[in-house]
Amino acid sequence: MTFWTSYPTLADQLNAVQDTMSRTINIKNDQTQQAILSLITSGGKMLRPAYLLLFSEFSSLDQDKRIALASSIELLHTATLIHDDVIDQAKTRRGVPTISHLYGTDVAVYAGDYLFICVFKLMVNHALDMSHLSNRISAMETVLNGELAQMDLRYNTTQTIKDYIATISGKTAELFAQACAIPLIADKKPLLAKLAYEIGLHIGIAFQVMDDYLDYTSDSKTFGKPVLADIKQGIYAAPVLFAIAADKRVESLLKSKDYTKVLMIIEESHALDKTFQLAQKHTNIALKLIKRLPDKAVKSDIYHITKTLLERQL
Repeated sequence: MTFWTSYPTLADQLNAVQDTMSRTINIKNDQTQQAILSLITSGGKMLRPAYLLLFSEFSSLDQDKRIALASSIELLHTATLIHDDVIDQAKTRRGVPTISHLYGTDVAVYAGDYLFICVFKLMVNHALDMSHLSNRISAMETVLNGELAQMDLRYNTTQTIKDYIATISGKTAELFAQACAIPLIADKKPLLAKLAYEIGLHIGIAFQVMDDYLDYTSDSKTFGKPVLADIKQGIYAAPVLFAIAADKRVESLLKSKDYTKVLMIIEESHALDKTFQLAQKHTNIALKLIKRLPDKAVKSDIYHITKTLLERQL
């Protein structure tokens, strides 16, 4: 939780979220139980529950419901990560071996499925109404459609930055948007919820673009996942798409799997600069929208945390 050192109250709330998630996991199969618990405590930034808790300050929700909602959004996120790693055959996540690599795809699939159940169990246990279940189902559908869109675009060198933004809007940004909006939906503040959703969407887009930027500027030890893992699987993020647009050789180099030359062109063609500028663009949109939030102390925290995400090195 070192990311939240400057926000001690939020850090305490996130510790409560982690405790709630751990208590919610109760599987008879010890291997699956330990696999899930190890991922939950593996050092993720917990950005989605953090944003949910921050935006809860604009609501009248009690602490119990805030923690339950924050826990459910992080469990939903964790479930998607586990299934992602199965599909991508990833060996590491956050610098540690993935569940699928350690225990096999069977355990990983069951673990991800179980976490989806936990999302709904939390809501029932904390007396959250059917509108929250509907929102979670809608979010899960959007995330899944983002994943399917990414699959459809694999190895497609004709895709555009617009296609890329549409994909990550579903795959990544939707959960950020939900995290920001849900406490306000729960508190029956639809106009504020709509603004919060837009803020979260642009934060999520900027976060994923920055993730992809860092993927091409950090080594696998620093970033916690194999560099170029996506490109080898035909997942072309912003740096690759900008390089394709800048140099006609990239398309044939991708087909011949000459990734070293592709990386050289990415570095030489200003593709990384354009990727950073894209992250900056969506961060700036989010920051402008944040200024429209009600004047409460938490508004400044939301602004500075969002700005910090663009400046991060990890």
